[in-house]
Amino acid sequence: MQMSAPTLRLDAMQFFGRLASDYHAMFGITLAALRGQRILDCPSGPCSFVAEAVAAGIDAVGVDPLYIHTQAELRDRCESDIAGTIKAMSEHGDHYSSLDLITYADSKRTALYGFLADYEEGKCAGRYVAASLPLLPFADRSFDQTFSAHLLVTYSTPESGGILTNSPFTEVWHMAAITEMLRVTKHALHVYPTTTRTSPALRHPYLEHIVARLQASGEWTCRYQPSTYHRGDAAQNLLNASLVIERVA
Repeated sequence: MQMSAPTLRLDAMQFFGRLASDYHAMFGITLAALRGQRILDCPSGPCSFVAEAVAAGIDAVGVDPLYIHTQAELRDRCESDIAGTIKAMSEHGDHYSSLDLITYADSKRTALYGFLADYEEGKCAGRYVAASLPLLPFADRSFDQTFSAHLLVTYSTPESGGILTNSPFTEVWHMAAITEMLRVTKHALHVYPTTTRTSPALRHPYLEHIVARLQASGEWTCRYQPSTYHRGDAAQNLLNASLVIERVA
């Protein structure tokens, strides 16, 4: 099927985050269910997920290449990117008419402030690690579960169903990134989103190909977990789901 134009197009990656409640909607998980496990959030950005997880007694680590920067630098970058993304979304109003952009922006700032409150202490404690896929500075099977949101497929090229013009994130990169996250994961990797940013939304072709390769290896099982997260895109449909890749016992 020929894909339509993307419902959003950006010239640069955006640095803003989400709340633990958003992770619940995206992945169908609760903080209570993660207690007793070691969790990786990759990339974590200015999400409050790690801070909220740690406050709930969970051993959680966030990874992002921008963690080389100071708290003030990250705050300024995030505030700028929230404003830029809201402007871009407002220019595609026909696709985001069901989304209150003010509330959307406010939730991103709430996540940012939760992240910033934990950043300096958390960085010293080793729970905010500066690193970039597809190379992570962790030993094999270091984490029970890994969560990866709004990088894979989202920032692929518009031609493949993503939103980033001149994207460096090819299908080969996606395979390398997923392989690396699986290397450091003991049980399950969760990826969101899994659809193209087109109308109608389709399962992203990169993931279809990668799932086929992983399942053929006999080492992994893959399934799509229905998601209730409202991406704010009218192109969403029954394919709205996270991808769960589980290690075969």
